[in-house]
Amino acid sequence: MPILTVRISEKEKAQLAERSKMEGITAGALVRRMLNEAPLATAGDVYDDMMRRLGDKRLRVRRRK
Repeated sequence: MPILTVRISEKEKAQLAERSKMEGITAGALVRRMLNEAPLATAGDVYDDMMRRLGDKRLRVRRRK
């Protein structure tokens, strides 16, 4: 299963921590939930999402061993 690594600023980390604390879950669980909420019903939706994120230097995907 691939692992997604997202590089975020200190301000974004603080916002993520605050929101996850308010919802009573870990930051990782919140990020997973946010990613799973993306409505990707067709291959066209997946392609559009990929093109929107393409070139974002904060994202990196690597294979889990």
